[in-house]
Amino acid sequence: MEKHYLGHRKRLKERFKDSPKSIPDYELIELLIGFVIKGRDVKKESKELIKFIEGNFNNIFFKNIKKVEGIGEEVDLLFKIIKEFLRRLSLHNHSSNKDTIKSPRDVHDYIKSTIGYQDKESFMVILLNSAGDVIDWEVLFNGTVNCSQVHVREVAEYALKNKAVGVIIAHNHPSGKLEPSKDDREITIKIKKALDLFDINLLDHVLVTPYGYLSFKEREIF
Repeated sequence: MEKHYLGHRKRLKERFKDSPKSIPDYELIELLIGFVIKGRDVKKESKELIKFIEGNFNNIFFKNIKKVEGIGEEVDLLFKIIKEFLRRLSLHNHSSNKDTIKSPRDVHDYIKSTIGYQDKESFMVILLNSAGDVIDWEVLFNGTVNCSQVHVREVAEYALKNKAVGVIIAHNHPSGKLEPSKDDREITIKIKKALDLFDINLLDHVLVTPYGYLSFKEREIF
């Protein structure tokens, strides 16, 4: 006799084949984790996981989902694999684009595959010419972005060495939250003042996650 969850899972797969968009979020999760959790129904775990991530799929990559009862190492690994797949997909899509930056969205698309998926904060500096073409970029600092970690002098020297006309600084928020901290604001002002001494424009400071960005320029933070 076929176990009830096998029939349910089969019907769920058929519904997905016929109309993927009609599948509720928890059933989409149910389909995914059903590939690694064998031998039992996973509807309860799927609903609990949706509740734990507050209905936001982005959070599945940033929160410790193993706190959800029934979600173990294998499910956690599954979403880590999906996260890395998305990172590489983003990198592949970007590789065919010209390295010209005209907007904060361009910044996000340009760097999210490099630092957007990182589990720790990384501070990146992008150098541009007068046409907005990228001259060079480098991740200068790793770890918590604060005034003691980010050395303003190194940012200025890097820009001068490469004869940059404009500079964009960016860093990721592994939490997925797109709100600038007090340190974020302070380091932005310090870097802007340093670059102003050499007539180099600080064009923007952009916070990035794999799924969004926040532009200091657009928010008029500096």
